[in-house]
Amino acid sequence: MLGDALSPFAITAWRFLIGGACIAPFAIRKWTLNKIKISTSSILKLSVLGILNVVISMLLLQLAIYYGKASLTAMIVSMNPIFVSIFAIFILKEQVSKIQVYGFLIGFAGIIVLVLGEKELFLHNFINLPLGVLFALLAGITFGLYTVLTKWAVAQYGNLITNSFAFLIGGVVLSIINLIIGQSMAFALSFKTIILIVYLGVVVSGLAYVLYFEAMKELSAARASFYFFLKPALASILAFYFLSENLSHWQIIGMILIMLALSRRVWIYWILQRERDKS
Repeated sequence: MLGDALSPFAITAWRFLIGGACIAPFAIRKWTLNKIKISTSSILKLSVLGILNVVISMLLLQLAIYYGKASLTAMIVSMNPIFVSIFAIFILKEQVSKIQVYGFLIGFAGIIVLVLGEKELFLHNFINLPLGVLFALLAGITFGLYTVLTKWAVAQYGNLITNSFAFLIGGVVLSIINLIIGQSMAFALSFKTIILIVYLGVVVSGLAYVLYFEAMKELSAARASFYFFLKPALASILAFYFLSENLSHWQIIGMILIMLALSRRVWIYWILQRERDKS
C-alpha cells in the first residue's frame, strides 16, 4: 500500500528502527530489574543476528512484496517454522519425529502447488513475480536460520532484550547501507505514508511482538499455534480486500496444505492427548 512512497530498503530500515525503539523501554526495564550483564562478545553476536534478520531476511521479505504478490509472499514466508525445524536438526541436533517428516513433505508440496497454481506467474501484472517468489522463499529460509541461531540469546537474555537490540542494530546497519548505495530514507510527509510506517513499526514490529510473547505466558503451545495458522488465510483475505489480489483454486489447495504442515504441533498434542485418555 506504500507503493513508491519508499523503497523496500527504506521501509525495512524504518520499520525495525521504530519497532526496536518501541520494545526498548520493556527491554531496559527487564535489563535493570534482572541486572543482566552483556559481554562484548555477546554484543557482536547479537549484532550479527540483527543483520541476518533485518538486513537480509526482512529486506528479502520486503523485496518479495515489492516485486511480487503480497498474498503469495505471506503464504510462502509463513512456512518459516518448517525451515526452523530443518535448521534445528542440523544445528541444534534435534531429533526428527515421523510427524515432522510428514509436515515437511506436506509443506513443500503446498509450496509447489501454491507457486505452480499462480496464473499470473509469467504475466506482467506485477514487476517481476518469479523474482518475488524467489525472494519470499529466501526470506522464509533465512528467518528460519535467524530463529534457530537466536535460541541461545533468548535463553540468556530473554526475547525483549535480544530482539530490541537486534532490531535497532539491524535498522542502523541497513540505514548506513542505504546511504552508501544511494537508497533514500526520506519520504513524503503525507497522512497515509506516516500512518502506514507507524503501523509497520509500532504495531507490527513493536506492540504485536510484545503482545504475542505475553500471550504465550497464558496459552499452551498447541493453543497459541492455532492463531499462527490464520496468517496465510488472513493475508489472502486482506490482500484481496486492499490490493485486489486473487487466488486460484489450486493456490487455495496449496494454502490448506501449508496450514496442515504448520499444524503438526497440534497433531502431536492431539495424539498425545488421545494416548493419555486411553491410558
